[in-house]
Amino acid sequence: MQELGEETVAKLLVFDTETGGIDPQFHSILSLGAVVWEDGSILDEIEVPIAEASILATPEALAVNKINLDEHKRMGCAPADAMIRFQAFLTKNFSDSSVTNKICLAAHNADFDIGFLKRFYRLANVDYESVFSHRVIDTISIIRFLNLAKKLTLRDAGLSEAIKYFGIEVAEADRHTAKGDAKATAQVLTKLIKTVYPDFAGSQRGKTLTHPHFPPRLLRMHKIARARLFRARV
Repeated sequence: MQELGEETVAKLLVFDTETGGIDPQFHSILSLGAVVWEDGSILDEIEVPIAEASILATPEALAVNKINLDEHKRMGCAPADAMIRFQAFLTKNFSDSSVTNKICLAAHNADFDIGFLKRFYRLANVDYESVFSHRVIDTISIIRFLNLAKKLTLRDAGLSEAIKYFGIEVAEADRHTAKGDAKATAQVLTKLIKTVYPDFAGSQRGKTLTHPHFPPRLLRMHKIARARLFRARV
């Protein structure tokens, strides 16, 4: 495995959230979807509907994710119960993770989703920092950097645009669902790696991969991109 600092990054948890708005301090998390990505392959997946005791959601958010709140309240799990399901999934797939080798996350526009993931962990009274690494792979910042480097010609870094650009097939019913967007993000990540490392090729589940390392060049690009974005915000 290729090392990044003290952590390995060959296996990632690619995730997405559907929410009741844009502010995790106020708006509810409604659904959490995640896939286990390893060297270009999706090994496992989960989606957990989360029904907070008091749901705060804007009409604008519900128009995008098309979640019916009445149905959601009936079908969703309380945060503590949802956490039991999610933690079992993590234990199953990341049993080798430890205090010094925490789970590395990946997402599209990661800061947004991490805010709501932290909300979920806070509501379930579980320590987020003990589970996940502070290092995150953000596909949107990778796209922006590769645009600057003239490796891509994407006019917009949104997930819909990336899916279309790379020719990734996603059923319309799966878009703007937590698991559907997590799976699409994982496929975008693989395409981005191949953009800078054409020989990278994942395998089908259970088979040996032709290239077992997460490309160091892409990791360097990602760190530079996130640093530039941080400076821009400041």
